[in-house]
Amino acid sequence: MDRINLFGEQEERIFTIMKICDFKDQDRRENEIPHLHQYYSIFWLQHGQAVHATDFVEYVIEKDTILFVPPGLKHRMILDPTAGGFSILFNEEFVRYNQKNYTPLKEYELFNNPEFKSMVKVEGADKDELNQVIELMIREIERPDTYTTDVVLNLLHLFLLKAIRLFETQYQPLQAQENESDNFSIIRFKELIEENYIKEKSVSVYADQLNMSPACLNEVSKKTAGITAGEMIRNRVIDEAKQKLYATDLSGKEIAYSLGFDDPSYFSRFFKKYTGLTLKAFRDATRKKYH
Repeated sequence: MDRINLFGEQEERIFTIMKICDFKDQDRRENEIPHLHQYYSIFWLQHGQAVHATDFVEYVIEKDTILFVPPGLKHRMILDPTAGGFSILFNEEFVRYNQKNYTPLKEYELFNNPEFKSMVKVEGADKDELNQVIELMIREIERPDTYTTDVVLNLLHLFLLKAIRLFETQYQPLQAQENESDNFSIIRFKELIEENYIKEKSVSVYADQLNMSPACLNEVSKKTAGITAGEMIRNRVIDEAKQKLYATDLSGKEIAYSLGFDDPSYFSRFFKKYTGLTLKAFRDATRKKYH
């Protein structure tokens, strides 16, 4: 089975599914080199073994294991010649396109834990059920109609929710210990951004809460996420602005105030600087595309 894409190359949305045994040599070589993705990845290893590594951990993935990799995590994967299963790639734009069913991916803890080791073991009835979901996804994409995008989106949610149930059953809630490790710091930094990005946009404020210097926080962020701490804060603000532009009828001024900007004109310039579009242009483009 070749790589199956739900959308064309020019589309902003991404959803791709492929059998691991069909990876070309180039795919395997690229996976073995440390790299970053701007999309979410799911690797379900049904046969063989693989080695997955980040800057902090390296571990063997056994058969009947599903690995969840978030965007922005530097990692590499070495697949043995007998490795088989499925690879699913998708992005936030696909998940958010239908507001009725939109669940922000940050709410799926599968993709985030202090050890960057998000895996679940699947056996028995759970394995059969998740296989059925995969088969339904493939069938929908191979025989598309006007309902296909919604069906595949809902099947993806079903797959993730079933995996979350397994994850929570197999791992006790992670009790993060206060320590100086980079992986703990970046997870805590992401949590602080989520809690405070509307009122606090300065790296130094977050660095103080993490008991480190802004320079140190920037270094940790670049090492683990591939971008600076300031970019992480800014990206969260931009993501929320995009969501409000697409999903609400709030004016630019109202969105600016809701995101903690005292000067709506500055907010407009800020948004255009980092997206290349005015507020109106972004709203018009996304609504035209997804409606």
